[in-house]
Amino acid sequence: MQFQQIRSATSIVTFAGKRFLIDPMLAKQGTYPAVPDTTSTGRGNPDCELPCPVEDLFNVDAVIVTHLHFDHFDDAAAELLPKQLTVFSQNEEEAKILAGYGFKDVRPLHEEGDDFHGITLYRTDCDHGSSSLVTMDGYKACGLSEKASGVVFESPVEKTRFYLAGDTIYCQYVIDAVEKFHPGIIAVNAAGAQFPLGHLLIMNQYDIRSLIQRFPELVVIATHVEGVSHATVTRKKLRDFAIANNLEKLLIPNDGETIKL
Repeated sequence: MQFQQIRSATSIVTFAGKRFLIDPMLAKQGTYPAVPDTTSTGRGNPDCELPCPVEDLFNVDAVIVTHLHFDHFDDAAAELLPKQLTVFSQNEEEAKILAGYGFKDVRPLHEEGDDFHGITLYRTDCDHGSSSLVTMDGYKACGLSEKASGVVFESPVEKTRFYLAGDTIYCQYVIDAVEKFHPGIIAVNAAGAQFPLGHLLIMNQYDIRSLIQRFPELVVIATHVEGVSHATVTRKKLRDFAIANNLEKLLIPNDGETIKL
């Protein structure tokens, strides 16, 4: 398989010969305001440009939208993505919303697994701030859902399963997914984003260390590290932390970089 980091949570996963565009946020830098009530890089959202022409991202077989927050599927993605692409959503409700943008083949993912050209995709649960009452109040005030999902990829032609953990902190959901599916590779969203300030939405360096300590066999890819205004973890901070803590199986790709595994 291959993992190409694009920007923030957006990536392209090549698995069993099929290319999946993950969580497309396609707008130009600064199109959207900073997330309120938390730290800010001062550059709006996204806080950097794409590393390639946006059209280069359309040469894929399917799109996976783990949830409908703007940094995983934005107005630009709704407008620009070819409408004939197969789009996977985390549930029926969001499938209807995505179909409303004109996509003609939208498929909700399920825990029991869904087939796509011989690849089985399993939806997994996330804690995207749902365990924080304060974050839940913030979501309610902004009219946002706390629901997010991960995806496990499985194919007989790949040597191991791949687990896209999605927007989640390190929690029992992640432990359960690893113990159930035994993936060899996991991609974790690791910007340490907070909302409001002090309330973690996704993993930071300490979450990653705990994950690796419990599952030392995993190759861990850190994605969604920069690119949004409310990130508290940078690649430099994560790389320095990895060196100090001997996290030798932690991979931290730059935007545009492809990892072959």
